[in-house]
Amino acid sequence: MRRAATRSAWGTWIGFESCPSLLGRLVEGFSGPWTPLEHLPVPASAQETVPAQETASLGEAASVRGTVPVPETAPSQQTASMRGPAFVRGTVSVPETGPVRETGCVVLAARSPADLRRAVPLRVLLPRAPRVRIAVADVPPWAGRPLPAAGQAPCWRLLTGLRVARRGRGWHLEAAFSEPVAAGEILAHVAYGLFGAAGTTTPVAGLAGAGAADWRPGDANATLAPADGPVPDRRDAPGCDLLVRAGASRVPPVDEAVVNPIGFRPHPEEGVAELTPHRDGFAVTCGPTTLVRLPPGGRVTDVDVARLRDVRGVAVPASAGPASAGPAPVVARVVAALAAAGIPVLAEPDPARDEALGPPLAAALAAVTPEALASDLRREEISIRLRRTALREHGSVACWRRLAADAGLSVPPAPRVSILLCTRRPEMLPFAFEQMERQRGVTTELIVGLHGFTAREAPLPRTPLPVTVIEAPATTPFGEVLNRMAAAASGSYLAKVDDDDWYGPDHLADLLLARLYSGADLVGSAAEFVYLEQLDVTIRRCIGTERFAPLVAGGTMLVTRAAFEAAGGFRPLPRTVDGQLLQAVEAAGGRIYRTHGFGYVLRRRSAYGHTWRQPVQSFLASYQEQWRGLVFNGLMKDGAQWRAEVRT
Repeated sequence: MRRAATRSAWGTWIGFESCPSLLGRLVEGFSGPWTPLEHLPVPASAQETVPAQETASLGEAASVRGTVPVPETAPSQQTASMRGPAFVRGTVSVPETGPVRETGCVVLAARSPADLRRAVPLRVLLPRAPRVRIAVADVPPWAGRPLPAAGQAPCWRLLTGLRVARRGRGWHLEAAFSEPVAAGEILAHVAYGLFGAAGTTTPVAGLAGAGAADWRPGDANATLAPADGPVPDRRDAPGCDLLVRAGASRVPPVDEAVVNPIGFRPHPEEGVAELTPHRDGFAVTCGPTTLVRLPPGGRVTDVDVARLRDVRGVAVPASAGPASAGPAPVVARVVAALAAAGIPVLAEPDPARDEALGPPLAAALAAVTPEALASDLRREEISIRLRRTALREHGSVACWRRLAADAGLSVPPAPRVSILLCTRRPEMLPFAFEQMERQRGVTTELIVGLHGFTAREAPLPRTPLPVTVIEAPATTPFGEVLNRMAAAASGSYLAKVDDDDWYGPDHLADLLLARLYSGADLVGSAAEFVYLEQLDVTIRRCIGTERFAPLVAGGTMLVTRAAFEAAGGFRPLPRTVDGQLLQAVEAAGGRIYRTHGFGYVLRRRSAYGHTWRQPVQSFLASYQEQWRGLVFNGLMKDGAQWRAEVRT
């Protein structure tokens, strides 16, 4: 593919603040000049804006945890914590006019996939061109190839050539068209191909001010506006539902699509690293080695997380001490990102930083000790507690839901999970019901399949959960019964559970969280902890977790309704229905993600009577730990007590 001449090319970058020297040798045939994408001025509207509806002069929220905003006229009363944005509802403006910039070739350099997502809301700043080159300098090991998801966009009908090549630790894409196209549109399609629809989409956001891209990374539907100007209209409607005016003192949420537990390593090889100041920003060092450098704002990317996977944890000094890494709000941003990625943080007490983080995450950090991190098992328990709290308190989706609620906008209800519980054993119903009643942080309904008996023969236990009963003769194939149950379900997600396994109180909530940050169509846990009833032994198996994988435990599958229907549901077979569904989801183009197994204990009796007939001896072929008797890890109870004896 012939490259455009350097004199006709226009280059821009994002994410290279801490390593600008990389730009000179990143893109073959183009060495500059480079323009920082985030420094480009946003074109103003042609006419003045007339606000249709505006909130009562709402200023900075006290934190991204969603506290009530204080009036902008009293800034001295605000805390210097993780400040939220100023936001305005429904601003109406006149559409922007003027000539559209064009060039021979647009070159966009992104330091990481996370930075590529941050460029998407800024897409309107890119010129039109017949040639578009996108270079991602570094990617984490789990990242896919930057293949665009074209959809129905008309620009792709003009495509004359497309080349995607591996370059060093990153990827380069070059697309040629017969006519100039909007380079920002190509960027959005490449980001969608990498991450799908992961991220926040509601409410429709308007973004203005320095650092605005950090507030809605990956969102091609966001409306960019001048820092102090109007919000452009879109097709006879206001340009946004909620306007964010970002600034240096306002710390954005964590982008859970890129900063998350994917790639977590349960057995790290390095010791505890330390967060230290470095020039104008930060560095994470382990002994004499500098593992990552962070910009002054404390932004953490997926590449940074990948380079920290082998450390046992990161020590963070107090912001007011002699070894302070930086201002408390910015250090809090780094800590929240590390915690969301599942990297354990050893943080010295710091009231200012903890106020910025909020009580839930501050309390989780206070429980982390060097002694606990020395054990791989306890370290992973700590990691799971930290990631849960950080993603639920500081993740982009949670942040925007709170901002919308504070602005008086309607917030979509939490998705409902329909639990599919099918059993041939009426004596197991009380036990199975208890497992589902313990689930917290999720809206559920229980779809009970009575396979071979009726509710009149075996009355159901009383439960506060909404229950739908499906009865089927014993001769009906297991898969067919499950399909009837799924047809009666009303949830956006279907979760299959077994009648004799143990489930921790956050099992379903953790699956929904994994679905959120992975973007997978089907998620499940690993059958990592197994109780071998015949031997009265609990084992921990060697199974890789927090990764995309073709297999998950059948009793832990959570699948979107759309993916379930695209796969054709369960096959009408008497057994192996779980594995067949997994194969069908992959065959339909879906992705499967396996999260941690700390909220699930598989009970293994004799193979006889199970639809899964793997012998007990096979579980002893590969395990890393074992305990005499029925033993639970620390997350299986975690504040939610059993109502009755768990043995049956």
